[in-house]
Amino acid sequence: MSNRERCISVINSMEEWQLQSVLEMLQAFKSTMEKLKSGALETTELLSDLEMSKKLIEGKNTPISECVPEDEVMW
Repeated sequence: MSNRERCISVINSMEEWQLQSVLEMLQAFKSTMEKLKSGALETTELLSDLEMSKKLIEGKNTPISECVPEDEVMW
């Protein structure tokens, strides 16, 4: 029996509420994967800019004691 046939067999044996739960989990997984892909693309874009890459590395290496407290940040 192929993997496809096994999947079809499992799906056919499921109750409607079980199928709904699986679909909801798959939608959540897809959403998470899309966010990860988007984040990876944005990170790649940021790091491809030499000046931005230097600023990010500098920020990463800055001790927290030298950073502005979050409640004092002007957004």
